[in-house]
Amino acid sequence: MIKISIQGARGSFHDIVAREKFPDDSEIIEGATFQQVFEDVKKGLVDYGVVAIENSIYGSFLENYDLLLKYDARIVGESYLKIRFDLLALPGVKLEDVREVYSHSMALAQCEEFLVKHPQMVRIETDDTAGSGRLIKEQGLTGAAAISSSLSAKLYDLRILAKDIGKDKNNYTRFLIISNKENYPDNADKTSIVIRAKNTPGSLFQCMKAFADEGINLSKLESRPVISHNWEYSFYMDFETGIHKPETQRALESLKQCASFIKVLGSYQKGKFIEG
Repeated sequence: MIKISIQGARGSFHDIVAREKFPDDSEIIEGATFQQVFEDVKKGLVDYGVVAIENSIYGSFLENYDLLLKYDARIVGESYLKIRFDLLALPGVKLEDVREVYSHSMALAQCEEFLVKHPQMVRIETDDTAGSGRLIKEQGLTGAAAISSSLSAKLYDLRILAKDIGKDKNNYTRFLIISNKENYPDNADKTSIVIRAKNTPGSLFQCMKAFADEGINLSKLESRPVISHNWEYSFYMDFETGIHKPETQRALESLKQCASFIKVLGSYQKGKFIEG
């Protein structure tokens, strides 16, 4: 049986991705924090972890970039999930009965336009969208609702009072599948690395040029400060070719001339879009 660690409770968006990536014999392990997921993977308690890395509205989950390096995690896949927020309540509860709405702060913010139309609903922040649905179920809160996923409604036997209440209907989150084992499949068409440019004029430009010279498209560039080294930065890069390709090897060889640190985080197939 494959074990997958996710951040949040069953029914979360991480859970949806885990079930899509591993639909067969698998066990979902809940983690309270992203760090717990990385810990589970590092210690070999699970086979894989699922962590959000960027959202099309709010940008990158910067903590998870740092944790990739801290825990020496390997990226073995990715998925893009369309985020749909539903308003969930116990069976028999009507929309006009709801006086409290529980959810993660980000979900509450993305559903603000819906909530202002119902001023009687007091917003209560929680650590997790799916956990909010579980709370409604376990405590039998008849005057409350949760903003969560349709999977939460199914798992916790809740009724959907309003569907897809988020403001942006083109809201996607990119999730990474991580492992503690290195695996670069031959059909990989995307690679993630982290580098530190040498402290010399034009070094970062030369690092970018190494990919341009080989016709490789950089699809993501994220900078993060190096802990205990003021004003030094790591640059996380995604580019659209596999690690085994000759042009990738030539680009990585050129990087050695302008980078003081190079680490391959993973080489994998580009992720599919999941409608949620």
